[in-house]
Amino acid sequence: MFISRYSNKVATVHTVVGFIFLSFAIWHAVNNYGPLKKYLSPRSLFVLRSKYALSSLVAIVFSTGLLVLAIIEFEPFKAFHQWGTKLRLTDDSAIKGVSSFHYKLLDVGGDSFGRDIKIDFKVGSSFHWPQYAIWVEKLDGSFVQPLFVTGSVATNSFNNKVWLADKSTILKSNPFDNIGFKFESLFSEQYDESANNNKFRPESLPVFLHKINRHGLNGGDSSGGEGVGLDAYTGATVLDNYLMSQKIEDQSTDKYNVFFEINQSFDFNEYYSSDRFPDDEVYSGDGFSAQPSVIYRTQIDFSSPTTLYPMSIVGHGHHSGQDGLIDTNVENMTTALTIVDRIIVDIR
Repeated sequence: MFISRYSNKVATVHTVVGFIFLSFAIWHAVNNYGPLKKYLSPRSLFVLRSKYALSSLVAIVFSTGLLVLAIIEFEPFKAFHQWGTKLRLTDDSAIKGVSSFHYKLLDVGGDSFGRDIKIDFKVGSSFHWPQYAIWVEKLDGSFVQPLFVTGSVATNSFNNKVWLADKSTILKSNPFDNIGFKFESLFSEQYDESANNNKFRPESLPVFLHKINRHGLNGGDSSGGEGVGLDAYTGATVLDNYLMSQKIEDQSTDKYNVFFEINQSFDFNEYYSSDRFPDDEVYSGDGFSAQPSVIYRTQIDFSSPTTLYPMSIVGHGHHSGQDGLIDTNVENMTTALTIVDRIIVDIR
């Protein structure tokens, strides 16, 4: 850990051995309580005629001195630490085969008034072109505001109609995961501009869409209607890692729940295959919803010194958008769980 880049294996060994060593040290101290008490007693330390005086004083002064010098970053200690850092930075063995990645910086909040919040999003191994929404709620479940919504969801602009060229084909995986896959080899497609604001897809992000419909943000209901009126929070789907800046306008409390819902068409698996719900017109229609949306959540606290809050999976939405409930059972989910690598909320 001193000369090489971070490694889970080395860190695990280091941690386990460290705790074992600590356990033996505690056992040794308990087992030798009597002699240690004698060594460290004022009589032994300050009565020079005691046979323990010199060795005990030297041990205490030496240990305390090392600790203090390390804390104040005494130059030789600081140089030693910097040498170790240099060795880690020049270690190429741990990064061979690892491609670099970068972030896009997005300022959605602009000049709006409110508390600063940032979303650190890193794409996962199954990320293609998902739809997603980020929003804030109070701890009692009341809706506060969206932070970001992809354009197709916010404007109902799903203009492409896609269908299987061979209707007997059953999909049990995402065909776009296959290297060299050609869309026309499996699907047919038709662009219909009249579908704009008319092809409402509650199965895309059911939890978010039912939530905003209940709060009248779109003037319609969960079965359809005009665009959801989220222009101030809407943008194109970002197909890369990003750091998004936004504002939370509400200041009535310090604690909030931040939710992130994401879904990706064609992401079938063995359970959520294309023939799983043959009587469900939405699931078995032309939307290819496949695995349902995945819900992430974290609780932030503006009154806490903690500033970084990683989001974790709490469940999934309904496979055809029939309700806005979160199902906590993700046992049948596979690649949908790896669309996202990580999401961190930053309130610094």
